[in-house]
Amino acid sequence: MTGIKLGQYVYGDSLIHQLDPRTKIICCTLAVISVMASSNVYYLLFLLMLMIAAIISSHLNLKFILKSIYQIRSLLLVTLLLQAFLIPGQAVFTLGPINMTKEGLILGSINILRLIILFMGSLILLMTTTPLKLLTGIEYLLKPLEKLNIPVHNFTTILGISFRFLPTLFEEATLIRNAQKSRGAQFESPQLMVKIKSYAAVVIPLFEASLSRAADLGEAMDSRCYSPHSNQLRMSSLKMKSQDFLALLFAGIIVLAGLPISTLMK
Repeated sequence: MTGIKLGQYVYGDSLIHQLDPRTKIICCTLAVISVMASSNVYYLLFLLMLMIAAIISSHLNLKFILKSIYQIRSLLLVTLLLQAFLIPGQAVFTLGPINMTKEGLILGSINILRLIILFMGSLILLMTTTPLKLLTGIEYLLKPLEKLNIPVHNFTTILGISFRFLPTLFEEATLIRNAQKSRGAQFESPQLMVKIKSYAAVVIPLFEASLSRAADLGEAMDSRCYSPHSNQLRMSSLKMKSQDFLALLFAGIIVLAGLPISTLMK
């Protein structure tokens, strides 16, 4: 997987690669529901194990994905600290007028676990499904909304552009961060204001580069006479197989049976 960007499709012939994109989208949606609806640590750890098993069975680089999770450690740490200091409960550490509570630490740890599961699930979806198939699946699933005069095709086009540039955005953010670090930016500083200024030096040029890329893309689409109402990029028809129905059945059991059991185990 040398040279693969975060979130970029990785060619493969695994069972998960071969699943219908609609199946994977529905399974990911069910995973999101399960993660957000349950606060049972054992159930969340079970979902985490499923994600790791899916990564291994898809022949994706687990080490690469774990390294990607490590790169968002600042977000995970902020999530933990916010919960730890804002949730009332039994104090385990006092910092001036505010307390770090046991209940806050528990909830923060659960939310970190949720974020990791969702991050892994989204990477599995993006790295085992080509952008075109992914958009096909989304458009098929949202097709009934066209009866309500909702421009589904426009929505999927926007999503397609987002998926296309997401890996590039991650890579550019890493390059800018490394460049700013070589100029003395202190991303690991214990002082909050210093850390904010360091990350601002990444966010601002990244935002400017994104706007510039969006303008170039708009001009390119105009020059090719793009029309949101045309069927220039119509996709091949999708057909679910037995393996898709089995995957949906398994995901359904995880949600419909797992959630009540996890609630009773509290």
